[in-house]
Amino acid sequence: MNRLHFILIFTLAVFTTPLFAQPDQASKSLEFKIQQLPDQSWGIFVKPNSLIVPSNRTITGSGQVTIVTPINFTYSNFINYGGSWIENARVNGPNEAADKAYVSFGFVIDNPKIKLYPNEETLLFTFTTEESFHGTFRLFENQADPFMPSNSYDSNPGNDIGVIDPGTGNGLQYYAYGGNYESDEAEAVFSSQKMETEKPRSDSNKPD
Repeated sequence: MNRLHFILIFTLAVFTTPLFAQPDQASKSLEFKIQQLPDQSWGIFVKPNSLIVPSNRTITGSGQVTIVTPINFTYSNFINYGGSWIENARVNGPNEAADKAYVSFGFVIDNPKIKLYPNEETLLFTFTTEESFHGTFRLFENQADPFMPSNSYDSNPGNDIGVIDPGTGNGLQYYAYGGNYESDEAEAVFSSQKMETEKPRSDSNKPD
């Protein structure tokens, strides 16, 4: 699918979702987590909540992850596993939180494809940082952070993801960011490596 075709499909889906969504659609949310991995890198994960049974035809069209850190925070060895993400904004020491930096990573394209599975975590990207920063950073809280929009920089920090799913057999489904979660279990699905044949998928509508 070329990029223009993708943009048109996603735009149409976003504006027509209220017409096709099921009554419980608003509660079908995707959640983010940040956790240290065994190799000492840090991973950003996404996980469907218990109401989502995604098909293998999901299309991710937008996303952002914001991390709240110390002002002097640095990272390296940034690696994408689910989707392509890049740092697209950083604000150091705003009036609302003078001792913090807000580092945002924006979604670029769904390659490698973000594969969602019921009750499984999918790894989006990883990075490494100095040990001195361990325990000093966290995911942004959209409704609670003092720097949430509107703010003194007129910037737009926060977490977000938008996914459409035409393959469940229940009409067009739309999944969106719903909050953060915590878990000590990090059996991540590496989206670039997971084989579709490893797990039965809900996919009632086959591609043409």
